Amino acid sequence: MRLLQNSSVRKISRGVYPPSFCSWRMAVAIIAVTQLSVFLIGLGRLQDFNWQWLSVSSTYAQCLALFCAVAVCVCRAWLKRLSSRDAWLGAWVVALVAAISFSYISAVIGSVLGFGPGAAGAPDFMLKSTIAVGLVFTALLRYLYMRSQWQAELAAQSEARVQALQARIRPHFLFNSLNTIASLIETQPAIAERATEDLADLFRGSMRQADTMIPLAEELALAKKYLDMEQRRLGERLQTEWTVESFPDDVFVLPLVLQPLLENAVTHGVQPHEAGGLVKMYASNGPDSIIITISNPRAPEPHYQAGNAGDHGMALENIRARLELAFAEGASLLTHEDQKRFYAVLTIPYDSNPDH
Repeated sequence: MRLLQNSSVRKISRGVYPPSFCSWRMAVAIIAVTQLSVFLIGLGRLQDFNWQWLSVSSTYAQCLALFCAVAVCVCRAWLKRLSSRDAWLGAWVVALVAAISFSYISAVIGSVLGFGPGAAGAPDFMLKSTIAVGLVFTALLRYLYMRSQWQAELAAQSEARVQALQARIRPHFLFNSLNTIASLIETQPAIAERATEDLADLFRGSMRQADTMIPLAEELALAKKYLDMEQRRLGERLQTEWTVESFPDDVFVLPLVLQPLLENAVTHGVQPHEAGGLVKMYASNGPDSIIITISNPRAPEPHYQAGNAGDHGMALENIRARLELAFAEGASLLTHEDQKRFYAVLTIPYDSNPDH
């Protein structure tokens, strides 16, 4: 897993590109950084610092910064054709060219209207504007680069963990499922055929990218197919209680967040008991979030003492890491157990945007 994780991190980190300068969040960030820069410059010249200087300087600086941001936004298609390193350098050069153009136009218009730097002061005015933009954009692009690289590395690590989890799940689940199908072919061929189709759907779903959002209905359908497959294998030992409210078609979630929880419920909550047990699945739609609760019988102590708790915890931590990467603090996976049952409560914020 470590080799897979390191190679994934290196691959994604090399492909870190500048974020879009066309979003309103970026515009707000640029406005805030620009205003802070103007204020710090004003503190350095206390003798001339007054409200008139602050208002004029702020207006010019904000217009200059937004003009440079728009220029980078307009050039985004060209920047995407460059290598990662050249794209960051290109964004900085575009900002400098925009600063030169805007300061020149401002100097000309200001001089015509009688309050500009004039012909003699225009070069100095343009130089100061360009240097200011160069310094501020250097700091901003550096911060954005570090932030984008950090996010890319988190995405790579999350993908690596999911792939490792899938690699662990597939062999034994495939083996058990194929044995179940083989035992049904002669006696119940129709059920064996349906089981084969369910198995194909499950593995097709597991091959999706870990950070690509899918409809909640699709994820629930795959989870139901997983339980059906396990019920064919375990028979009456596995009892299920499936209570799922109706959800809008435009609710999206991360793929493969329910199957690991259900696999934990079956592997650690049902199989260790001779009589089996009941797995409950309850999903409800809150005002701004989706709440999914999965409960299963508590595993006997010898099951944990045999070293099986590690796999259980790894699946939970993988899901938590993916939720944090996709939703920050908006999503959570909480667990609780009493003397008889173990509970996993998954909370996902309502999001109708599949490109989240």
